[in-house]
Amino acid sequence: MKKFAFIFGVVLIAAILVAAGFGLGYMQRFMVGAYSVTALDKSLSDASIHAMVLHSLDSGHVDDARSLLRFQLDSDRSRKMAINILSRIATDRAEYPAIYTNRTSEDWEQIDTKISDILTQARKAATK
Repeated sequence: MKKFAFIFGVVLIAAILVAAGFGLGYMQRFMVGAYSVTALDKSLSDASIHAMVLHSLDSGHVDDARSLLRFQLDSDRSRKMAINILSRIATDRAEYPAIYTNRTSEDWEQIDTKISDILTQARKAATK
């Protein structure tokens, strides 16, 4: 009878441990899924805002792009995002200068000067 009680106790403890491990694993899988959906939504919204900023700049609506950037710069990752966006804009302009429309040569010079000034200031602030 002692042997039976001992074996029954061991099997019962093993069943409890298996059930607890299954429950914890299920909870962890649920949380990972919930956070990955949130991260995907955040990435998609960031990409759409970046696309709108580039489209506004391409079409010559600098004020619209500026307001979108100001909206984005209120977030925690503002400085890094601004450096990435403006670096990408400068790179695209250097590679494909004929794509941009609705600008005169003076506009080009002013905008390029402003972007290079902003990049310089952002890089100085990032190194401090």
